[in-house]
Amino acid sequence: MIPLLILGLLKDCGQSSAYELLNIFKERNYRYLVHVTKGSLYYNLQKLANEGFVRLVEVVSVNNYPEQHIYEITEQGNDYFDALMAKHSVQTDDITLAFYMTTLFAHQYDPEQFKKAVSVQIEKTQKKIEEIDFVLNSKKDIIYDAAKSMMKNVRAHHELNLKWFHELLEQ
Repeated sequence: MIPLLILGLLKDCGQSSAYELLNIFKERNYRYLVHVTKGSLYYNLQKLANEGFVRLVEVVSVNNYPEQHIYEITEQGNDYFDALMAKHSVQTDDITLAFYMTTLFAHQYDPEQFKKAVSVQIEKTQKKIEEIDFVLNSKKDIIYDAAKSMMKNVRAHHELNLKWFHELLEQ
């Protein structure tokens, strides 16, 4: 998924450095939609370059900061982007959380400890909902409609989990 993200961002923004791509990712709050670390972005960008899907166009250094490598997508990269879009747009994945596994064995765990864990899940989930609401309200001009729709879907999933967490506390 990260190669698709990189190629898509390069198509959106044109020539960019890994640093700029990471900032765009953060600015658009795509972390609610896909998990990316700085290391995985840099690794995948380098791999895309080695495979000819992106090319280095310039190396710049500003105000004694480390050099930034500026990349752009190649024609082969555009074809690869289309292939990744075709592949991933028809896939479906299960939504899973680490907490789901612990719930399977809650009957084997100290009930009070499990209730504390559920309370933590409630607190964290409420915070995620607040963060998504903030992004949807404050950054609506820089987030594409498809991403807004996805964030609303993620928010609805969190709302459903919140309801379930409360039910777990009542049991």
